Amino acid sequence: MTPQNLVESGNTAPIPVNVKSNVARVLLDALSTECKAYCILSGYERLPDAFDTDIDFMVGQEDFDRLPRIIDEVAHRTGTQLFQAIDHELTGRAYFLGSLEGPVLTIVQPDSAADYRHFGRKWLPAKEVLAARRLHPNGFYIPSTAHEFAYSLIKRLNKRSFNREHGYKLHRLYVEDRIECGRMIARFIRGPEGSQIVRMASANDWTAMYDSIEPFRAAMLRTRKETFQQRLKDLPRNALNVMRRIVQPTGCWIAFMGPDGCGKSLVLNAVSREFAPSFRTIRHYHLRPKLIGRKSTSHGPVTDPHGQPPRGAVASTAKVVDLWLDYTLGYLFRILPGLIRTELVLFDRCFYDLLVDSKRIRYGGPPGLLRAARIAPGPDLVILLDAPPEVLRSRKQEVPATEVERQRAAYLELARTLPSAVVINAAQPAEHVIHDTVAAIMNHLGQRTKKRLRISSGPGTLSRSKQPW
Repeated sequence: MTPQNLVESGNTAPIPVNVKSNVARVLLDALSTECKAYCILSGYERLPDAFDTDIDFMVGQEDFDRLPRIIDEVAHRTGTQLFQAIDHELTGRAYFLGSLEGPVLTIVQPDSAADYRHFGRKWLPAKEVLAARRLHPNGFYIPSTAHEFAYSLIKRLNKRSFNREHGYKLHRLYVEDRIECGRMIARFIRGPEGSQIVRMASANDWTAMYDSIEPFRAAMLRTRKETFQQRLKDLPRNALNVMRRIVQPTGCWIAFMGPDGCGKSLVLNAVSREFAPSFRTIRHYHLRPKLIGRKSTSHGPVTDPHGQPPRGAVASTAKVVDLWLDYTLGYLFRILPGLIRTELVLFDRCFYDLLVDSKRIRYGGPPGLLRAARIAPGPDLVILLDAPPEVLRSRKQEVPATEVERQRAAYLELARTLPSAVVINAAQPAEHVIHDTVAAIMNHLGQRTKKRLRISSGPGTLSRSKQPW
């Protein structure tokens, strides 16, 4: 990727009128035609026209292994882009499809499972659930009443989250099939807690659960305690999964650079907002990780970045060493662990900015020392917000016009040397700048996700729809 390819607005494909319902329909078609068996685990009441957040579904292990290609084809057919995939269990993976309309990113999340696992334990085998599935009136498959009851109850207890809506759903499922739901309760929660859940599900009175969910969760975990043999059997796959997360983390480190007045704060806030659903957390840094060194006490805007005299050669060298250590150790102990945990790490300026504007840290040493320090770990993606000097000066006047011109030229030259840099035209209206930035990030994440999931062939290889939607 080279910065010469300046990202401009107006080059995106047409956006479907209703992205979510379009993806839902095509996904259900693909599951029906490409998988041996499937079922929508929950939240299916308004499908295919609408759904609340994600689409939870189950397939067999063989189909689970083929899903990356199937989901990529769904994205192709719906005009969306597969840009993120998160493995949350050995047999669970959430996919994220995005559709960008103006500055707004619509995200649809198909969440797949083979065997239903939660917090490392296997609760419901796919073979069992799929064998008992039933056909919904709208033409897609859902679990049996008892399996949906068990899935919902286990999920709520494991997440330690239970409200009146959850209670009513469990009550409705229980009265629909009291015998089989009762067997599920006895299977997963023995003792007095299980008997109490039977009474609460029958009467739709979940007061004890609202008061304290912990006794019921503890009883469930005791009942389904895994044996040493079961843990040993899963050990190789768990170890492989951990190694894959370290080598190919699902988080992303993005740095935004550019002269004062290019609009970094506006774009950073927009990126945080639009990509929040596709990462576990978002962390913001300014210039450095701040793992070591003196912490800045100033949180306001910098009004005079070149106001202080440069340091001497010794102090400047010490400053560069301090920065290099902060980036190296900060990456190992703060940034990389966050990337492994699927964090979106956003830097407002980074070490690269100092190669253009070393006066910002009062550097007075040899330029070669700063260039040598580039061996410190760097971002996955660099976004350079570029605008003509007159536009930058119209927004901020803290730096002389000649310095603004010099910095702009230096930033563009620096971007040409960075393999992961994208140049965004920041002179456009704000909504266009945000659109182009989000599109660039989606392209980067999409290429990375396809590589990680080994999606290499082109679209158009799946069967045609057999559904009436």
